[in-house]
Amino acid sequence: MKVVTSVFILAAMAMPAFSVSDAHAATCANRADVVQALNDRFGEALYGNAISSSGNVLEVYSNATNATWTILVSLPDQGLSCLVASGEGNQRLQMQLADLRG
Repeated sequence: MKVVTSVFILAAMAMPAFSVSDAHAATCANRADVVQALNDRFGEALYGNAISSSGNVLEVYSNATNATWTILVSLPDQGLSCLVASGEGNQRLQMQLADLRG
């Protein structure tokens, strides 16, 4: 739990002023459509989320079976989700978080 909390704290600190104008139009879409596509294409489900001071929501989706993950920033007032990062595997992330814990 401590590892997940660290990820959300670091990511939430980096996104307080995020807006659609900051993102390329192709990386944002209707939230419901994005969530459905993540589930249909990759079998990913919501792993955790955090709310920034500006009201945006950081969401991490993952599929433990095939080790894929996706990070979104959702803008509730606009009904949009914007892709921040995606990838496969978790070895490197775990090693980096272990370094943060000291």
